[in-house]
Amino acid sequence: MRVSAILAALILAVTTDAKSCKRGGVYCGQSLLNRGNYHDHIVRVLKASNQPTDDAHIRGSIFDCLSGGEIRYRGYCSRGCGGVGNSDPDYCL
Repeated sequence: MRVSAILAALILAVTTDAKSCKRGGVYCGQSLLNRGNYHDHIVRVLKASNQPTDDAHIRGSIFDCLSGGEIRYRGYCSRGCGGVGNSDPDYCL
């Protein structure tokens, strides 16, 4: 197996581990960060959505969880996020 293939498999394993978001769930960035190593993933999704990547947007944006731990940008919660830290879906305040 090539080194690049091994690295790709490791990256996939990290993004789909047991701490991945649950498909169909709604998560603020802070909840994703609490679940696991989502920082770089959040930054990539924000950039792809032409959004700022400062700490406020990383923690305060809200995302839909897709299959395999993938996320889709839903919006920015300018007044903060609710639901962080419990089992209910997150929401914008």
